[in-house]
Amino acid sequence: MPKKAFDGVPFAPVVRIEVSEPLSIDQLSPMLAERPGGVTICIRSDQGHVNRGGYYFHIKPDEEFQSFTIYNFEKIHVASLSIEQLVAFVNHCTGLAFNDWAFQFCQSVVNFRLDPE
Repeated sequence: MPKKAFDGVPFAPVVRIEVSEPLSIDQLSPMLAERPGGVTICIRSDQGHVNRGGYYFHIKPDEEFQSFTIYNFEKIHVASLSIEQLVAFVNHCTGLAFNDWAFQFCQSVVNFRLDPE
């Protein structure tokens, strides 16, 4: 049971991606370019029950398309990443491809954040 309910996603509507292979920059970039105000992406396996869960990423590119800010469900800034870092982070978090940098980033930045009370 989740600790808290969310009122929706930061950047609706959700873009759903069903994959079994790691995402590439070429696959992720168009989604980000089409939604410069931010996009919420749900990545889930391309196989399984129709109501299976997924991994949500809330991402907003900067105006120059050089930095990509990731947010939590409450639209609180988590970090800003390059496109290469973002793809590594997404692939690592979804279990599509292990990445040592993303592993360290999750341990030292994402998991160490203080959540608001």
